[in-house]
Amino acid sequence: MAREAGHYVLNMIDSIWQDVRYAARSLARRPLVTAVTVSSLALGIGVNSALFSVFDHLLFRQLPVPAPEEIVLITSPGPRPGGRSTSSAGGSEAVFSYPLFRDLERLKDTGLSSLAAHRDFSANLAFRGQTQSGSGLLVSGAYFSALRVIPALGRVLTTDDDRLPDGQPVAVLSYDYWSRRFGGSSGVVGDTLFVNGQPMTIVGVAPEAFTGTTVRESPQVFVPLSMSERLAAGPGRDSRRNHWLYLFGRLEPGVAQAQAENRFNAPFSGLIRDVEYPALRSGLASDRDRAAFQARRIVLQDGSRARTPDRSRIGPMVALLFGVTGFVLLIACANVASLLLARATDRSHEIAVRLSMGASSTRLIRLLLTEASVLGALGGIGGIAVSKATLTWALTMVPDDRTSMVFAIDSRILAFTLVLAAATSLVFGLVPALYGARTGMERGLQAGATRTAGPPRAAARMRTALATIQIALAMALLTQAGLFIVSLFNLSRVDLGIRPEGLMTFRLSPFLNGYTPDQARALLEQVDEDLRSLPGVSSVGESTIALLGNDPWRNSVTVEGFQAEPDADMGVNVALIGPDYFKTIALPFIAGRDITRADASTAPKVAIVNEAFARKFNLRSRVIGTRLALGRGDRKALEIEIVGLVRDARHTTVREDNPPQLFLPYRQNQYVSLTYYVRSAGDPVQLTASLAAVVARADRNLPLENVRTMEEQVWNSMSGERVLATLSSSFAGLATILAGIGLYAMLAHLVARRVREMGIRIALGARRIDVQRLILTQVVWILAIGGSIGIALALGFGQLAKSILFGLGGSEPAIIAAAAVVVVLVAFAAGIAPARRASLVNPVDALRAE
Repeated sequence: MAREAGHYVLNMIDSIWQDVRYAARSLARRPLVTAVTVSSLALGIGVNSALFSVFDHLLFRQLPVPAPEEIVLITSPGPRPGGRSTSSAGGSEAVFSYPLFRDLERLKDTGLSSLAAHRDFSANLAFRGQTQSGSGLLVSGAYFSALRVIPALGRVLTTDDDRLPDGQPVAVLSYDYWSRRFGGSSGVVGDTLFVNGQPMTIVGVAPEAFTGTTVRESPQVFVPLSMSERLAAGPGRDSRRNHWLYLFGRLEPGVAQAQAENRFNAPFSGLIRDVEYPALRSGLASDRDRAAFQARRIVLQDGSRARTPDRSRIGPMVALLFGVTGFVLLIACANVASLLLARATDRSHEIAVRLSMGASSTRLIRLLLTEASVLGALGGIGGIAVSKATLTWALTMVPDDRTSMVFAIDSRILAFTLVLAAATSLVFGLVPALYGARTGMERGLQAGATRTAGPPRAAARMRTALATIQIALAMALLTQAGLFIVSLFNLSRVDLGIRPEGLMTFRLSPFLNGYTPDQARALLEQVDEDLRSLPGVSSVGESTIALLGNDPWRNSVTVEGFQAEPDADMGVNVALIGPDYFKTIALPFIAGRDITRADASTAPKVAIVNEAFARKFNLRSRVIGTRLALGRGDRKALEIEIVGLVRDARHTTVREDNPPQLFLPYRQNQYVSLTYYVRSAGDPVQLTASLAAVVARADRNLPLENVRTMEEQVWNSMSGERVLATLSSSFAGLATILAGIGLYAMLAHLVARRVREMGIRIALGARRIDVQRLILTQVVWILAIGGSIGIALALGFGQLAKSILFGLGGSEPAIIAAAAVVVVLVAFAAGIAPARRASLVNPVDALRAE
């Protein structure tokens, strides 16, 4: 029995191998058709695999740690008096103060086996005299143990490293940083790395796949949380009013998430009532806020996947692009199915002979499906290369400071590509295979009659339907691409309120190199003076908040004469600036004066506001001289006087309306780093070397961060829109070309099968223009039906994309009309050659050939 089964398996393998060899020979005999087919599939499969890689990385991929399903993210919605500092790891409901975290860390019977905190920070990393700007991650002692991370080298951080009040000066390197900076040397353990000027002993290297628990975090170093103040990382550590840490935990074995949440909230309610509320009550302005604060609860969320705080915004964008690439793949499949259907029609005689010689229908279907599978396999292999190229190309459109994510072609992507290739093989190969087997006996032996009558009606209708679908999908994709392009164009024409031309910008963070406040102030003042003395430089200004950097500092204010409701939003954006800042960015004054060097730490405190600020607090004509204070405080402490009013401008993003903005002199406040703006009469790029030389004279180990022209900064701030517009238009163009090829192939095959008919028509007196009209009429019908379906699809796509577009609705007649013109031109370009060929048929030659 076993021997018979073995023979059966061997025979089956041999039979399949024969089919594969036959399919390869058959495809090799038609290299042009095979090349077009494989290229179409490779493009369709490749772009879908690339988008799946992005989709998987941003939204679905689990953390590379043991039992990721046990990881939970800890949030607590509700009021948070004081400052809230967030990052790419989450919103304000997810941040906790350092003292509260330590309180939670000591709780017992919470349903969690461990609790950990983390926060990213900017880092200057110096090793053997060479300094680079980078990023680090502050982690609590239980961070690595909670995740069960096993180091690639040395050890990870433990609770002993996070026990001392001032921290233990040890660090763990990320695998990528270790590989690039230290050449993967095992001797790095025990060496010294300077992080923000602090000597840190390297104790280990994280595993290769591990980059933290947040999608857009790729820290070079992990350091103990208790080192935060020595590293100038994070706000004041010991204040309960500073909320800045992200928390997660691991569930105890056998404890469900809901059970752990209930158990956690019992002691948490006591903490809120007995510790947090007494400390923060003064910051709660209304009875409603006080009640909401005391009712705060811990909410546990699934943490098996990396944190993506803007998942709700990224999801629709990636889903739309995924839909676009899905349409491209459908067009490619329709193209290939049409070509194979034509081949099946042309091979009806061969199929009929095989059937008459005893071959079964099942055997023939398997043979034809094998051909489709070989095409699918070749398309899948090509798709991997296309996927890699698409990802590389897409990343070139993302600013350098946002490319920490690496979209690799890993086993999951390979599996997706293979499954997609197999599925497309079945989709585009099954119908032609069934059709070929069914019609072979019926039509194969009457090839001459078939040729006389034209192609079989079922095949002709199916190929026409496929061409119509392609036109519909191309129409929808072109309309969608048009929406994204016009949206990007609208963004590029927004009045920023500043003049970016001729402006160069860079950032310096001397505090991250261990400078004291006095040392940092002296260095930054020296850099300012040296920059002003450079040839061609007309003005220099500084700010703690980068223009269009999408990283605002928001704070509540109390304004003289403004009676706010208890629950009113008193928040404004705050930036600390230097003299000539507004002159340098070309933001005009409406009233009052600019910040000067006289506005130093010992001088009366002053501020400048914008029009949006004046409108929000009903200042109108009494702006100059009005007093204010940071925070919701006692009106007797209004120590800041408004001395200037400037016009509104885009400060945070190009999309965002002009926000209420408060500008304070940086010399009168504490600051960590400054962004410089340098205006020159000529090309600002030519200043790059001079800027580096100025900073090097002050401190050769102080790196320049984010060196770029302001025009580049503006362009980079629209990177998401650029990626959408570029990818969607490229994919739409690709889809339209594929649809044109499919239509051409269908019409060319139609003409080839109807040569005798055309010859008879011409012999009976039909003019050549009549024959051409006959073919082009079919193009018109395909355009009418496909275009109508495409418009309906485009309207649906537009509604899905409405929240992403800028200055547009979901349906724009002009864009739809433009897409229709492109589709019509492509369709008629595809139809002209077959129509002309049909009109040039010689009746005598056509009848003689039959």
